[in-house]
Amino acid sequence: MSDAETVFREEAGEHLENLEQALLCLDATPNDAEQINIAFRAMHTIKGSSGMVGFEHLSEFTHHLETLFERVRSGGLELTAEIINLVLECKDQIDDLLRSPVPENAQIQSSLALVGRLQQFTDGASARPEQHASVGCKDQSAGSNCYSIFVRPAATAFTDGMDVLPLIRELQGLGACGVSLRLAGTPEDPERCVLELQILIITDAGENALRDVFLFVCEDWQIDLRPLSPEAFRHNLNRFSAAGWLTEDKAKALQSLVPPADTERLQASDYQAHRTRLPEQSAKETRLAESELSIKVPQRKLDALMDQVGELVILQARLDQLAISREDETIGELAEELDRLSNNLRETTFDIRMLPIGSTFGRFRRLVRDLSRELGKNVALETAGAGTELDKVVLDKLADPLVHLLRNSLDHGIEMPETRLAAGKPEKGTIRLEAAHEQGRIIIRISDDGAGLDAGRILEKARKNGLVPQDVTPDTEAIYNLIFEPGFSTAARVSDVSGRGVGMDVVRTSIESLQGRVQLQSEPGEGTVITISLPMTLAIIDGLMVAVSGERFVIPLAVVDECIETRASESSRENGSRLVKHRDGLVPSLRLREWFAVAGQQPDIEQTVIVHVDKERFGITVDEVIGHSQTVIKSLGRLYRDAEGVMGATILGNGGIAMILDVAELIDDINSTAV
Repeated sequence: MSDAETVFREEAGEHLENLEQALLCLDATPNDAEQINIAFRAMHTIKGSSGMVGFEHLSEFTHHLETLFERVRSGGLELTAEIINLVLECKDQIDDLLRSPVPENAQIQSSLALVGRLQQFTDGASARPEQHASVGCKDQSAGSNCYSIFVRPAATAFTDGMDVLPLIRELQGLGACGVSLRLAGTPEDPERCVLELQILIITDAGENALRDVFLFVCEDWQIDLRPLSPEAFRHNLNRFSAAGWLTEDKAKALQSLVPPADTERLQASDYQAHRTRLPEQSAKETRLAESELSIKVPQRKLDALMDQVGELVILQARLDQLAISREDETIGELAEELDRLSNNLRETTFDIRMLPIGSTFGRFRRLVRDLSRELGKNVALETAGAGTELDKVVLDKLADPLVHLLRNSLDHGIEMPETRLAAGKPEKGTIRLEAAHEQGRIIIRISDDGAGLDAGRILEKARKNGLVPQDVTPDTEAIYNLIFEPGFSTAARVSDVSGRGVGMDVVRTSIESLQGRVQLQSEPGEGTVITISLPMTLAIIDGLMVAVSGERFVIPLAVVDECIETRASESSRENGSRLVKHRDGLVPSLRLREWFAVAGQQPDIEQTVIVHVDKERFGITVDEVIGHSQTVIKSLGRLYRDAEGVMGATILGNGGIAMILDVAELIDDINSTAV
């Protein structure tokens, strides 16, 4: 696959996302001119760029979509739900056609079927004009305008796979034009583009339509488009003809189409300002984009960068250790400087990897729209906190669990319209998806105003499946959490959406693999709220290093509140937990020495680190608090992967290993074994 095809596919994917989001907005507000323009530009750009890189069938297919939205833009066609549904189908077809420049037979047949349906709405639109080599013969009205366009392709246009012919053909389709093509010099490198085009065009399409032709290349190519008065247009025609850049026949053909002159004549001194650019004037510097420039980087390169930063953090810890052991002031200064630089590099790398969660939220609007119609329900998706950022690795792995949760809310949560009306609710149900930063973690909530969970029905099904003994009745929260058990489902029948008992257990497994937690709250008749708590990154975290005898452990700094002294004489229960005094109350605490069976002499005065998970406070008792540590998270091997209370490990400066504690899991384990 060529670099041009790769870039085209990536950018086409972005334009398709913009198209889908615009269509979903138009589903609610069909007359939104801004969204109509976004949809039109997305299709227009894909059409033009696909032709440039050899996707001819895709270019022709997208042309019909562009025609449809051109009619919508001009007011000749009103958007309906039927049209939006059809365009969404066409968007999926474009996704399919992006696989290869040459489509398969089945793909061509699908395209033809969709084009036939599109033409039911575009019949009566102007046919695509016959395109000629130099002068388009489209009839011009007295309201036509004259323009000059100077085009200088980027020097890398050939190697990028870009072609000027599709642009010229598109301009010829908008009006009558003459094209002069010249070389700006003799290139030493045959792959370097030194073409320059001077175009004179008469059209009633308007300046925006002309600029749209160059939408795909305007950032890299030099494009100078200027409106001309009829007098200035004739003046430039004469100059071009005299210089031999246009044949006499072409010049006469264009002269015959020039609209009548305006009553306001240009003064002779104004001609210079309105003269069309001549080739020798083409040395003007290419304009810089006003917006901030951005580049695309493959995920593997970002991963490699993060790995290198991680190794640098480990090396910096070794240098710190060396500076302490040698008591060398020079090494200490170098260690401090490296520490500052590695911190800055780490923050910059994190910033590069962080993406707004809204890029994932946007995918779900189509899911909710299509699935609610399939189920015969009326459901709106509301989102909040789309700008909340988290690591791209976490973001990518989060998509599937959110899909499961949304499908569950649609199928099990939101009632049928008639049921909602009978219960005194609005006919339209609401699912809300929101994200926020809270206490150094990402919190995602999926809530609905549906029927809520039926605890009695869940318990009955759990007993039937042998998950709960017949003589045991758990509390309501425990009953609700049964839906996360593998194979559990309360659906009366199996459908394409649910009923197979797969989904919620996958959600919990996926979230826990990201070092996250899932909590569920429900009120019968009012709705359900599912809260997901996640770390912002799975690569490097700030930690608090603690010690028990010769063993080192790391507690994520984001959950640490404070450290207090406690006496070793206070005994623990069998599960290692005890209560310690904290301010004016008691806090449950866990001795790591007893939990992990660490040998060694227990000190008389211990240190208890007070941590929090959600609103719950907890103490972790250790021998010594060493201090802050940048921690590179390393995955555990198969033998230790299921160790309770541990999320990973890190390499210390002396080459030793420290376990990173999973505080949430420790609290859950202690609570589940409490007497």
